[in-house]
Amino acid sequence: MKVTTERLPKSLVSLQIEVDRDQFERSLDQAARRLSQKFPIHGFRPGKAPRFLIERTFGRAALIEEATEDLINNAYKKAIQQEQIEVVGPPQLERIDSVEPFVFTVKVPVPPTVTLGDYRSIRVPMSVEPITEEMVEAELRRMREEHVTLQELDEPRPAQQGDQVRVLLSTRVEDEDATTEDEAAEDDASGESEAAQAQEDGEPTGSEETLDLEPGHLVDELYEGLIGMNIGEKKEIVAVMPDDHAEESIRGKKVTFKVELLGIKRRIVPAWEELPSLVNFEGTLDDLRAKVRADLEEAERRRAEQALLNAYIEQLVEQTTFDIPDVMIHELAHSLLHDQEQQFARYGITLEQVLQYRGISHDQAVAELMPEAERQTKVTLALSEVIKREGLAVTPEEIDAEIERILADYEEERRPQIRETLTTQLLSSVANIVLDKKLRALISAIARGEQTEMTTEAAQSDALESTVDAVTAAESSSRPTNET
Repeated sequence: MKVTTERLPKSLVSLQIEVDRDQFERSLDQAARRLSQKFPIHGFRPGKAPRFLIERTFGRAALIEEATEDLINNAYKKAIQQEQIEVVGPPQLERIDSVEPFVFTVKVPVPPTVTLGDYRSIRVPMSVEPITEEMVEAELRRMREEHVTLQELDEPRPAQQGDQVRVLLSTRVEDEDATTEDEAAEDDASGESEAAQAQEDGEPTGSEETLDLEPGHLVDELYEGLIGMNIGEKKEIVAVMPDDHAEESIRGKKVTFKVELLGIKRRIVPAWEELPSLVNFEGTLDDLRAKVRADLEEAERRRAEQALLNAYIEQLVEQTTFDIPDVMIHELAHSLLHDQEQQFARYGITLEQVLQYRGISHDQAVAELMPEAERQTKVTLALSEVIKREGLAVTPEEIDAEIERILADYEEERRPQIRETLTTQLLSSVANIVLDKKLRALISAIARGEQTEMTTEAAQSDALESTVDAVTAAESSSRPTNET
């Protein structure tokens, strides 16, 4: 069979395939039998009429049309095997170039090509922020807040520091809803505004809020104004928002709070000495403080490492040349959409309901995810190429060590069952965890400019084979044996 190949952009290959004359005639024979089964010829059982009679009855063109689909499918499969082409998606028929000889052209997606730049020259600074005493104390306060209890007051009293109050609260920022003097005079002449009428009628305005009376939890003026208020009391409090307020639009502006105190509860805060036992920590408060600092330092180190990794990958992708078939990106976008579908299902919502609410079709939803799917595909391909170049691999010993590390997080009685799962269904996942850790360590070393030796091409091949061997060996050792 004659096959002419042409490499196209986006990892496509064009195949022009000419079917052998013998194969063409055999396909016509089969087509004739199918036609005689569909449309029996008088004097012959279905499927038994000779080909020449079928061809004379229906015409050669009809016979070729009936044979076309099988001709294309069979010839395409043989062409792929003959040319040793690896495909990653369904073929697309471009045209039928001629009928006799039967020649047609298809386009097929093939694995992407990835050309790395000088990935070892990428440098990214690692910035680890120091953990201050204020950060440690803030975390300890957060931990203590989780164990605060609320208690109704035995007798009415004014609000005081440490209470939790329920208030009806409305706010007005300066320059908002401002009126001119003439407009104000007109309002006076025509009667009271709706808000004033509502107050006169005793109707509540604003929203109900729950506030903790602790310094630093509220704007200073609001905190001080609430201290000493009694249930049922109303007050108007004016405050100037700090320049570092979380809401940028009101920084430095004057805000008027209209407050009605609806209820007071006493917050019972545990003593600091009780905190270790409340959080199931064996040790003193100072020991807990040391652990909190260590945890915060570890979290900050992980954050800095992840930031370094993200920055490195961004530069890696920018300097890498990709030739990716559209079908690969489309399949990932489709997968991302159905990952969302599983998340919706947790709340009893179907994907169809979400799409209907948004007013878009399934195909439009997939199209929206194409940019993210392209980004993720490029990241995966670039990192996979780095792994190949560097010959990163895992050994059976490393897999076993990772399994033991995972098991340490489980209670003793559950470990045999977890071990069985890790060494069977999740074995490849464990190997990927080990490989991911090695890749992260390598990227961190390269980004910081530390010298690392590049693996030779032969060693790369051996390393990749050793990864497969490691997983295979671990799988074999986990299977039960038949002993006699």
